Amino acid sequence: MTTFIDEVIADILSKHAQNLVNTVIVLPSKRAGAFFNKRLRAQLEGSFTFLPKTLSIEELIEDVSGLTAASSTQLQVELYQIYLQECTETEPDSFLSFLGWAQILIGDFNEIDRHLISQESFFDYLSAVKELNQWSADQPTELISNYLKFWRSVKQYYTAFAEHLKSKGMGYQGMLYRESVSNLDSYLDNTNNTYIFCGFNALNRAEQHLIKSFLERRDTHIYWDLDPYFTEDQSHITSRFISQYLHEWSELKEKSTVFPKAKSNFNTPKNITATGIAQNIGQVKYVGQILEGFAPEELNDTAIILGDENLLLPLLNSLPPQVNAVNVTMGLALNQITQAAFFETWFQLQINKRGSEYYYKDVLSLLDQPYTIALLGSTRSKLKAKITSENLIYVTPQELINNTDAINLLFEDWQDSTDTALARSLKLISLLKEQMQNEQKWLELEFLAAFERLFNQLSDLNAQYPYFNSVKTLRQFYRDLLQKETLDFKGDPYQGLQIMGVLESRVIDFKHIIITSLNEGTLPSGKSQNSFIPFDLKIEYNLPTYREKDAIYAYHFFRLLQRAETAHLLFNNEASGLNSGEKSRFLLQLATDSNAQYRYSETTASASVKIKPSELKTVLKTPQLIESLKKHAQSGFSPSALTTYIRNPIDFYYKYVLGIEELEEVEDTIAHNTLGTVVHESLEQLYKPYLNEILSPAILKTLLKQCDAEVSHQFELCYNIGNIKTGKNLIIFNVAKQFVRNFLQTELKQIEAGSEVLITGLELKFETQIRPDVKLKGTVDRMDRVNGTLRILDYKTGRVEAGELVIKDWETLISDYKKQSKAFQVLCYALMLAREKGIPEQAEAGIISFKNLGRGFLKLSESKETLITPELLATFETYLNKLIDEILDINIPFTEKEV
Repeated sequence: MTTFIDEVIADILSKHAQNLVNTVIVLPSKRAGAFFNKRLRAQLEGSFTFLPKTLSIEELIEDVSGLTAASSTQLQVELYQIYLQECTETEPDSFLSFLGWAQILIGDFNEIDRHLISQESFFDYLSAVKELNQWSADQPTELISNYLKFWRSVKQYYTAFAEHLKSKGMGYQGMLYRESVSNLDSYLDNTNNTYIFCGFNALNRAEQHLIKSFLERRDTHIYWDLDPYFTEDQSHITSRFISQYLHEWSELKEKSTVFPKAKSNFNTPKNITATGIAQNIGQVKYVGQILEGFAPEELNDTAIILGDENLLLPLLNSLPPQVNAVNVTMGLALNQITQAAFFETWFQLQINKRGSEYYYKDVLSLLDQPYTIALLGSTRSKLKAKITSENLIYVTPQELINNTDAINLLFEDWQDSTDTALARSLKLISLLKEQMQNEQKWLELEFLAAFERLFNQLSDLNAQYPYFNSVKTLRQFYRDLLQKETLDFKGDPYQGLQIMGVLESRVIDFKHIIITSLNEGTLPSGKSQNSFIPFDLKIEYNLPTYREKDAIYAYHFFRLLQRAETAHLLFNNEASGLNSGEKSRFLLQLATDSNAQYRYSETTASASVKIKPSELKTVLKTPQLIESLKKHAQSGFSPSALTTYIRNPIDFYYKYVLGIEELEEVEDTIAHNTLGTVVHESLEQLYKPYLNEILSPAILKTLLKQCDAEVSHQFELCYNIGNIKTGKNLIIFNVAKQFVRNFLQTELKQIEAGSEVLITGLELKFETQIRPDVKLKGTVDRMDRVNGTLRILDYKTGRVEAGELVIKDWETLISDYKKQSKAFQVLCYALMLAREKGIPEQAEAGIISFKNLGRGFLKLSESKETLITPELLATFETYLNKLIDEILDINIPFTEKEV
C-alpha cells in the first residue's frame, strides 16, 4: 500500500533532496510528524543526509507569534482578574459561578481570533442581538438589565484580557493565531527555510492567511490528501474545503499538489462491513472478536479509531491474547482510572459536611476506596462497624481520628481552607507513594505521580491567585485538570496494533481500519454548539457552525477509508438513551452510492447468550450438620426460626445453621423493624406500672397523655439520629405515635363500653421442652384477661387479615408460610403457655394488627372455634413434631423454595 506520506516524500525528494536540512515540514499533528520521519528514514536508507525539521501547525503558530500557549486553567483565572477589574456597573459573579461560563467565553474569543474577525463590529453586533432577544415593551427587570450590561461589556473584557496576556508573553490559541498573522512578515524576512505543508483540510482564516503567505515564497509547497472520487462529485461534503482552496488560490496552483494524482484509491474493490451492536461495551468486545481473525503481521498495519475516546479502557481489556504489541496514541485520561474516584470522594466528604459533622454515606464511601483500604488496613473495618452498630448518621471527626497519621489526614476537618486541602492531599499522596514503593506496585506509583503533578499545579495556582476561596471551587479546578491530565502509554509508535482517536489519525494510512461509535451525535458530533455566539451571527461572520464540523468529520472518516483494504465500521443499534440507535449518515452515504465499486455490507452482532435453567439450591445434610441442628434444638427453636424454615429451608440453613446474619446497615430512614421495636417497647413501658390491675378509663387517659413522650423516648433508645423532625423520619415518627395512640384509644372505648381488662404479662419469655431433645422458646408480647377470657396477644405493625389466622388444613400450616405463618406463630405461644402454666377453659390466641386496628383482636380459629382447647394443641403438637422431624432428618436436604 502506498500511503499519502509515501507519495509526499517521493515528491519532496525529487524536488528538495539537496536541501533537506533547510526544509521544514508542517503537519496537522505531532503524531503525523513521527510517522513522516519514519517513512522518510525508510526511503533514505543507505544514504547520508540531515533530516528536515517537522512541526505541527500549533508549534509553527507559537513560533511565529512569539507567545506561549497558556493552559485553559490559567486562562480562566487570568480572565477572572480582568473581569473583576472591568465589572464596575454590577456586582461581579463569584469565582465558582464565573467558572460556569468562562470556558465558553474563552472558546468564543478563540473562534473570533482564529478567523481574524474585526472585534469592534462583532461585539457591537453581538450585544445588539442579545438586547434584541430580550426586547420588551415593559420595563426590564434587574436580572435582564444586568444581563445586557454584561454583553455590552464583553468587548472591554476581550480587549483588556488580550492586553493582559500579551504583557505576560502568553495567550490563548486564537490569540496566538491573530498575533502570528501580525508578526508574519517579520518572521518570513528572518528565515531562509523552505516550508512544506502536508495533509491539511479545514483551515481557519488565520491559517489560510499564513499558508498563502508562505506559499508566495520560492520552493514552498503544499500537499493535499483528497481522492479524485470526491473531487469529481461536487456535492460530496468530503471535498468541501480543499476544493474551495484550490479554486480560491488559483494564483498558487503550481504550489499545490493533490494526492492521489491519477486514479481513485477510495472507490476500489475493497471490503467495508458495517455492524450494529448493542451498547458501547458490546462494540469493544466485538473489536476483540474481529482482531482474533487477524494474522500477527496484519496487526502491524491495523488501526482502531475510537469515535468515543472514553472506550479506551474497556477496549484494552477486550483485546485478544495474540495482540502482543499495542500503541495507544491518545493516552489514558486520568479521570478514567478508578483511583480518581478517591479524591472526588474525599472532596465530597468535606463539601457535604453538616457543620463539623460528616454524612455517614460519604464516610463509608471513602472507607471503601482502594487507597483508603491500602492505608488503613484492619482499622477501616472497625470504623465501618462503629458507624453501623451505633447507627451514626452524622459522624464527627473526633469519632474517627486517632493517633494514626493516615486516619488523621483522611478525616480531619479542612475548615473549607484550600491551603489545608492541598497540603493534606500532597501529604497523603506522599504516604501512599511510600507504601506502594515498599509493595513494589509500579503502576500505582505511575498513577500517584500523575496525581502529584495535578495537585502541585493546583498548589501553584492557589499560591499565585487569590480566587480559590473554597473547597468547592478547588474541586471544580481539580475536575478541570483531571479531564486534561493523561497517562501516556510507553510503546513502539510504529509497531503493533494502533489505537487512536479520530484527530490522531490525520495524514496516517492503514490497510485495516476498525472504527467504533459511528452514530449520529458521535461521528459526526451533531448540532451541539458550546458557544454564546448565535447561529445567525456565525453565518454573518463566516464562523464555523455544526455544518463545517460535519464536513470536517466527513473528511477524516472518508480519508481513513481511502487507502484501506478492509474496514469494520461499528455502531450502536440499541434505540435507547441519548444519541443511541441512529447510525451515522456516513454509513448511509456508503450504502447508497450508486457508483460504488467497494463491497459494502451491513450486519448485526450480539453476544452469545446461554440461558441456564434456574436450579433451586440444595444442601445435603451431613452427620456434622445434624449434630449442629440437634444442639440448636436442645437450646430451643423459636417460632421465628420455624416459620423461616417453612418460608424457605435454605434461608433457615443460612441463618440458623451457618449463623449468617443479615448485613447490618446504617438506618438513614427508620426501618420497618425499628418502627416495630419502638411500638412494642412503648406499649410495654406504658402498661408495665398497671400489671395485674384492672384497667380503668382514668388509667387509659393517663397513658394517652404519656404516649407521645414515651414514643419519643423509645426512638432515642432505638434509633441514633439527631433529628427525626424532617422528611421520611418525621412521617414514620408520627406513624409510631399514631399506632400507639390508636391502640390506647381502642382499649379505652372497649373499657368504656363495659369490658373488664386485666393485663397479666408483658413481653413474657417462655421456654418449654417439646420432647427430650427439643425445646421451644419465644416471647409473648402480651397476656391479659378480657371479661374472664385469657388472651395471648402478638403485636404486628404490618397488616394482618383475619383469614391468616383461620386453620383450614393442618398440612398447609407447616408448609405455606404466606397463608398460615401467623397462625403457626400464635399456636406456638399457646403451646408454650399450656406446657409451662396451663391454659384455662376460656382462652384465645391471636394478633393485634396496627394497620388493621379497626378489626380489633384477630382470633386464631379452627372450624369457627376460637377457644384454645387441649385437642387443638394436641393436633398442633403432632404437626409441629412432624416439622421438627423433617428439619432433623438427614435424608431430607435443605431445598430452596421457589419465590
